[in-house]
Amino acid sequence: MGKLKSCGCDMSNHGQIKDNFEWGGCSHNVEFGDRFAKKFTIARDRARDIHGRINHHNNRAGRMVILKNVRKQCKCHGMSGSCEIRTCWKVSPDFRVVGDILKDKYERASLVSIFIYSIREKVQDVILISWKFRLKLVYYEKSPNFCDPDPLVDAPGTTGRYCNKTTKGPSNCDTLCCGRGYNTMKIRRTERCNCKFHWCCYVVCQTCVYNEWVTVCK
Repeated sequence: MGKLKSCGCDMSNHGQIKDNFEWGGCSHNVEFGDRFAKKFTIARDRARDIHGRINHHNNRAGRMVILKNVRKQCKCHGMSGSCEIRTCWKVSPDFRVVGDILKDKYERASLVSIFIYSIREKVQDVILISWKFRLKLVYYEKSPNFCDPDPLVDAPGTTGRYCNKTTKGPSNCDTLCCGRGYNTMKIRRTERCNCKFHWCCYVVCQTCVYNEWVTVCK
């Protein structure tokens, strides 16, 4: 809308003629957003260690998702919406689109190599991020295996966890049990129920007992 002095419209396309129409309207100022996001992430993560440099690369790859997926949006004018005249501007992609792209990049993330060398008894590390990884998310070490107990990362493992054998989500037994299988057992569960408020001022509840079948990871 052009009401923010610090973040105005992107007028770089305004007035240009392309494909038999003239650009107008107020385009999203994605360049300003890119610069602001870069300052924000760098200020938050100034570390020059391996983690910091990996984060800087991945932050840039994430910002590029916005810049590479800017789309054209138009509004038609004319009799009965005949679109004889249209005003067009560029808008940033929908949040859901960005999320789907980043999720795909996360699942396809690439492992980068690290070389450590010494200059005058000062240890240096070099992360090899080649040009082909410019738009990709990268990592330098694999995530810990949360399937088995690991006290170093405070991971209790998934043995004994309840799972759902019918769902396709992350709580399904195949995923949560890490391929070890599961046991089906009958448990007795009690909980407060049929609670009633009495004036004034206390609540009286009954105790309900349920017998139900559950699936538990081996």
